[in-house]
Amino acid sequence: MAIMNNKIFFALILLIVVSLWSCSLVSSQLFNKVYIENSLGPNNTLTVHCKSKDNDLGEHNIDFHQSYNWSFKNSFGTLFWCRIWWYDHHHLVWLNNDMFDVRLASRDCVDDGIDKYMHCIRRAQWDGIYFSHWNGSFTKMYDWIRE
Repeated sequence: MAIMNNKIFFALILLIVVSLWSCSLVSSQLFNKVYIENSLGPNNTLTVHCKSKDNDLGEHNIDFHQSYNWSFKNSFGTLFWCRIWWYDHHHLVWLNNDMFDVRLASRDCVDDGIDKYMHCIRRAQWDGIYFSHWNGSFTKMYDWIRE
């Protein structure tokens, strides 16, 4: 009976080790890259200030047809939010919303199969912020607040 218990114990330990090893391989490949693109039009600079619970990415100015991006390794509950603003004829246009939520990455990000990243494209247009989808289309997610 002791030999049988030792075999079961060994098999259980082996199963745990293999499970942990395979999880570490999978999690080491779960990276995201978030892009915020300025599609507002010529002479419109977009300013973004993004942060998570653990990281403040600072303030960045994005010229027309340019983008700002950052990448990070997935972890449970990862959430980045951004304050984004620009001026429309000297009037402030802004929003303060989530730009990345790990729980929605499969909907809001694209795995192109080329690299280890899920690419999450956020496009600022005249009427709001759009999120990309796997088929290349964009959906409007947020309206601007105009003051």
